[in-house]
Amino acid sequence: MSLRRTSPDELKGRLDAAEPVLVLDVRRPEAFRRHPSGIAGAIPLLLDVPEPQIPDVPRETPVVAYCLCSGQASSTRAARWLEAAGYTDVAVLTGGLPAWEAADFPRAPIHPDDARRITTWIPPPRQATGATGGSLIAESAFLAGEQLPARRDMAVLFVDMVDSTQLLFMHSPEEMLGLVQAFMEIVVDVAVQHCGDVHDFEGDGAMLYFAGVGEALPAAFNLRTALNARRRELPELPQARFALDAGPLVVGHVGAVERRGLSFIGPSVNAAARILKLAPPGGIVATYRIVSEAWYTDPDLAARFVALPEQQLLKGWQEPVSVYVAADGSLAADVCQDCRS
Repeated sequence: MSLRRTSPDELKGRLDAAEPVLVLDVRRPEAFRRHPSGIAGAIPLLLDVPEPQIPDVPRETPVVAYCLCSGQASSTRAARWLEAAGYTDVAVLTGGLPAWEAADFPRAPIHPDDARRITTWIPPPRQATGATGGSLIAESAFLAGEQLPARRDMAVLFVDMVDSTQLLFMHSPEEMLGLVQAFMEIVVDVAVQHCGDVHDFEGDGAMLYFAGVGEALPAAFNLRTALNARRRELPELPQARFALDAGPLVVGHVGAVERRGLSFIGPSVNAAARILKLAPPGGIVATYRIVSEAWYTDPDLAARFVALPEQQLLKGWQEPVSVYVAADGSLAADVCQDCRS
């Protein structure tokens, strides 16, 4: 079922008329450091916390959720939680906070502690905590109302188990499936916590997509941290490697009427897939575009990358490309200076 959308003009009109609308600012706590303002009167709904909570208010309360990405991925996730919890009047702000700001509508400082303004919170319904169906976020958020195929600027993240083939000789197929499931549960949870989703599971790896670098890069680092933590509980779980790129993608359906799915076509998908093998165990590799944009979105993360000594000639590319790596636990700050300009 498609979610109801509301425009910035419509929401402002309702707020100016003092309608009893509960506005939810859906984001990770860290995002408040980079962007500490939002719609005046909004209540934070925090993602990327051990036990995310939704407000426990009368279920007929009108609610509008927004997030920082124009693709509305996080707000779509929160709206699904609210619907599953029985809320009957839920909408997502079209274009998110960027659309509100573009309209030059009033903003005010918002802090994670503002969540205390609602004294009672409940956990999201269990069945609605992750991405359900192959393309919940893509078709409900990024591509809502668009005619496919559509062209969008997006970021992609590939994650892959290291030396997973060896596990096949050490474990039964049933045990191997359990390890893959434990791995992929974390992949999905981290993806949707960062305004993203999983496009496809391919054996021991997956491709994730995000509205932009500001969502994809923190997701890669947090995914690495989460998988490392899980490995302490489940030592059989292998290490992972990660690869990122961004750029224009054409998104459309492929297949036949009986069976079809979304396909993401563009050079960034191929580039990320090809540089994945350059990542050491636990390492994150990224293209120049990722690192250069990260100096504006997440400079602390950008500083962890160092350039590989030589440019890489990828299969199908006519010119070599610059690739950067953040080794597991790296705090390097001597990244190539031209990335900062």
